Amino acid sequence: MKINLANFVFTSQPALLAEDGEFTAEAFRYSTGVEALKVSNSRGSFTILPWMGQMIWRCDFDGRELAMKSMYDEPKDCKVSFSESYGCFMMHCGLTAMGNPTPQDTHIGHAELPVARYGEAYLEFGKDRKGEFVAVGGTYVDDLCFTRNYAFSPRVVLRKGAKSIEIEATITNNKDIPLEYYYLCHVNHRPVDGSKIVESPLAKAPIINHEVPEGYYKPWADATNRWLAVLDKDYKAQSVVGAKGESYKPEIVNCYFHKADKSGWAFVKQMFPKGGGVYVRYRPEELPYATRWIARTKDEDAMGMCLPATCEHKGRLFCQANRQQRYLAPGKSVTFHMETGVI
Repeated sequence: MKINLANFVFTSQPALLAEDGEFTAEAFRYSTGVEALKVSNSRGSFTILPWMGQMIWRCDFDGRELAMKSMYDEPKDCKVSFSESYGCFMMHCGLTAMGNPTPQDTHIGHAELPVARYGEAYLEFGKDRKGEFVAVGGTYVDDLCFTRNYAFSPRVVLRKGAKSIEIEATITNNKDIPLEYYYLCHVNHRPVDGSKIVESPLAKAPIINHEVPEGYYKPWADATNRWLAVLDKDYKAQSVVGAKGESYKPEIVNCYFHKADKSGWAFVKQMFPKGGGVYVRYRPEELPYATRWIARTKDEDAMGMCLPATCEHKGRLFCQANRQQRYLAPGKSVTFHMETGVI
């Protein structure tokens, strides 16, 4: 069963929109005016913003909130960029550019997808070879005369009894010229001191980036640069969360390259000191760049241990210069697959 969502069903008072077995879907509107859909099973829930980027704002399983800590309890109605209200669990990034723009770039940070305005959103209940599920999806269309016309269609799947979500993203090129594109799935778990990062074997050494902003608060900048010098000598030092001497102020962004297993998947886990943990799973053949973004300040505490991507995060011009852009032929589609949740 597929329910096409309409804006008027989202009000300040939460309303049960649909129910099927252990699944429920509750529609509401944050005090900021942003519409949200909370989708639950017997183990937990995810809260998605169906009209603003199909961003997952919060995600919890077995009583644990997974999303990063931020200064925003509620999402704001972002007009231009995600940075107006950053604190989500997951956002789609791209598609006409990627990452932090250089002074010569013309795009905003992570381009248009994070806060794209969707024209179509839906709720779906069904059953497939893996069992019963509830899903939320939609389509955002970006068309510019003589330039591009693409449809971006993400989908988030929650299965019966599961403590994880499956994330899909499909790009379709509706124009009669190739589409140049870039994509990254920004999954922001919360760090737990004492945890260890465990991951699939690496295909090659990671890229350790030195990107502390010029003019940044000097005590923090010095501490982060000292930590980067440690990682230059031994990148595995980053595998201990809360390690002595670590500094992620304002952030560190590195890039890992994992080998896929026999089924085509690779993983990164944050294993908690008292047992259990969280993970991200992806397919390196689809998304070969596993960006690792960690930020640890009073206002932002995030363990983006694996952000699967088609390219690095350094802006469109950098990606073009390093031949990291991709092209999608007219009329063709491509789909990416990710999974994240609790171990």
